Amino acid sequence: MDSDKKPKIDRRSLLIGAGLGVVGTGAVAAGGAAIKSATSTIITPKAMAPGKSAKIGLSFKDSRPAQAQEAKAHKGAPNVVVIILDDVGVADLGCYGGELQTPALDALAGQGLRYTNFRTTAMCSCTRAALLTGLNHHSAGMGWLADIDSGYPGYRGDLTQENATLAEVLVEAGWSTFLLGKWHVNNADHSGPTGPFHNWPTARGFERAYWYQGHSSDHFHPGALYEGTSRVEVEGGGDYYLSDDLAQRAVTYLHTQKAMAPDKPFFMQLAFGAAHSPLQAKAADRDLYKGRFDAGWDEIRQQRLERQKAKGLMPADTALPPLSPGAKPWAELTPDQQRLYARYMEVYAGMITGVDRAIGRVMAELEAMGLRENTLVVLFSDNGASAEGTQTGTPNLFGPAFGRPASEAEALALYDTMGEDGTFPHYPIGWTNASNTPYRLYKQNTALGGVADPLIVSWPKGVEDKGGVRKQFVHVVDLYPTLLEACGVSRPELYRGGAQKPLEGASAVRTFADPAAPTRSEQYYELGGYRAYQEGDWRLVAQHQRGKPFEDDHWGLYNTAVDPNELRDVSAAHPEVVARLLDKWNKAAVAHDVLPLDDRPLLLKLVQQRASKLRKRWDIRPPIDPIPTDVSPIVCGLSHSIEVELSRPNGDEDGVLVAHGSMPAGYVLFIDKGRLIYQTSLVPWTEVIASPARLPRGNIKVRYEQTMTSRPFEGRGALFVNGRKVAERKFDRVLFAPGYDGFCIGADHGNRVSRTYQGPNPFQGQIARVLIDVDTAAMKPLEVMRFMKEMRITV
Repeated sequence: MDSDKKPKIDRRSLLIGAGLGVVGTGAVAAGGAAIKSATSTIITPKAMAPGKSAKIGLSFKDSRPAQAQEAKAHKGAPNVVVIILDDVGVADLGCYGGELQTPALDALAGQGLRYTNFRTTAMCSCTRAALLTGLNHHSAGMGWLADIDSGYPGYRGDLTQENATLAEVLVEAGWSTFLLGKWHVNNADHSGPTGPFHNWPTARGFERAYWYQGHSSDHFHPGALYEGTSRVEVEGGGDYYLSDDLAQRAVTYLHTQKAMAPDKPFFMQLAFGAAHSPLQAKAADRDLYKGRFDAGWDEIRQQRLERQKAKGLMPADTALPPLSPGAKPWAELTPDQQRLYARYMEVYAGMITGVDRAIGRVMAELEAMGLRENTLVVLFSDNGASAEGTQTGTPNLFGPAFGRPASEAEALALYDTMGEDGTFPHYPIGWTNASNTPYRLYKQNTALGGVADPLIVSWPKGVEDKGGVRKQFVHVVDLYPTLLEACGVSRPELYRGGAQKPLEGASAVRTFADPAAPTRSEQYYELGGYRAYQEGDWRLVAQHQRGKPFEDDHWGLYNTAVDPNELRDVSAAHPEVVARLLDKWNKAAVAHDVLPLDDRPLLLKLVQQRASKLRKRWDIRPPIDPIPTDVSPIVCGLSHSIEVELSRPNGDEDGVLVAHGSMPAGYVLFIDKGRLIYQTSLVPWTEVIASPARLPRGNIKVRYEQTMTSRPFEGRGALFVNGRKVAERKFDRVLFAPGYDGFCIGADHGNRVSRTYQGPNPFQGQIARVLIDVDTAAMKPLEVMRFMKEMRITV
């Protein structure tokens, strides 16, 4: 037969027939039509066109499925990386006039834009809530920290469920979404292993998250890192450092995403813990600055201001404000104080250089992957530098907070290891002023020292003015609409079936190309009773003292066009402007759920919150996961007992029975060389109760019992074995609270409490039960006053 007269069988039909082995030779000879008929009962019909509904018949062969469709970003959509620094002052970065080594950040600024009139909310949770929702922080339910639910709409301490987050909008528009680092917009009471999880990152639009919940973390031994909703045990120690870990995990996320979905853009929120307390740095980074701050904060402030002027960041006639209350001129300090305080700043500087290196690692990887050109990077700090180190600084932030500040001599004894593992330092207020040069005051204040922060925007494809400076007003609440516009994405009208609150920020995208593009010109401010209102160049700031009636506040008025750092109060000359702006503030307070005002110090609020969470009995049968501090048994500073039923079948089993906290602040009940030991730690102090004899083998009950004679700092502790008291001690100072590491049974996870052992030191026997009984009687007013008197951190 002539070959061109043979029946035509296409390749697909032939393969189907051969592969299934169900079509006879007659069907093959009959061609494709026969094969189609014979395979109609086994081959999935062709899908409908994109966007069309499924066609449904009696059976699948008479039907056509709809196409499964994932959201797809438009062609050329940019990647977005938002980098958040923590408690970093505007003048700490080299590109903003600082002397610190920040080559990666300086390179970002050199490739993009620096903003000199960027403002935040003065506090970490609040700024993050505004970024994520495009709402002012009170409107987002975050008028204060996520640690406290005050019961008022603007102060629930839990991110609003009424608005889609930036991540939720972008993931629905076709972006991959990642969070790395600090979260702190989920209420602390929801941070436990049983949730609720409605505001954990993976419930708010982030597909992958490597993160921690609270305001702070140990940078050498983070005690509560999560991957999604699962706790991650980080070994820590050695060369481990949190900023490096976050950068490496960011790179891993990027490589994984590009391997799986190479054409899909991504949104990454990279929120470092630096330079929030504790100030911890690798020794090599710290020692880069040996002797660099010996001249003191007065000289450093002046040098920074001169560089800011030279860079065109501040007007030539800008003067420095006075030091904040409590900070002495450097020349009035003793030589020992100067030596110690300079050391604290060396640690802080090393921490900034460490986070800069981590950022450089991520930027270099984006470049190597060919992604940098179309990646929009936005970097800012969440508030001004912090004054939590008090007037003198501290080798352990928990010391002054818990009524036991280290003396100057005790701090100097830690000079060589300051900022290394086992210390928890913070620098003095004088250095806070240097970090915030040239502005007044610091974090938690609505004066510019609390809310004026660095903002860098770098997008090689989208920003032509490389190294440009922008002087327009931009607030953190404006970043949400700015990023959506840059991505070409519209926020949906509905969220979870309901209408969203209107955005309260406005896009600043036009400033990318135009240094004269107009932006929003009005903004209210409130944080912890401190208030301000901005209208164009006018800035009205309440000069409030905690504990004084708000009605008695004087409102200072500043014209920032000629007085950019609020040094000249012109309220007497412009009473009509004061009245107008005050009326606007009052209206904004009602509109955004700012009221009621509450100016109580953070620690006082936390102590009262703690009292409301007391639980009389915990009956625990191991094994259990570590319990985060915010939802764990509260026993410190209270009369209580901890009884452990355990087994030591060989009589030589040692290890940790119960631990909470870490060396900077914590307690542990453990067995070492057969002896039962209870130890508290509050660097540089430890207090130990130890049984004189070895424990018996077999099944035994051990108990630690604490009896308070004057809450929360005076009391005694005793150890019991099978009901018999074996050791007792009157404490020099009862530990008021543990640090950030959670409550653990059978091991000491995170940073260890005692130097007696290394690592988690798991118990080698078996623990059958842990029974905790707590005296939950409410603190008397006199006890509250005693605590307030002893507490040394008042910001």
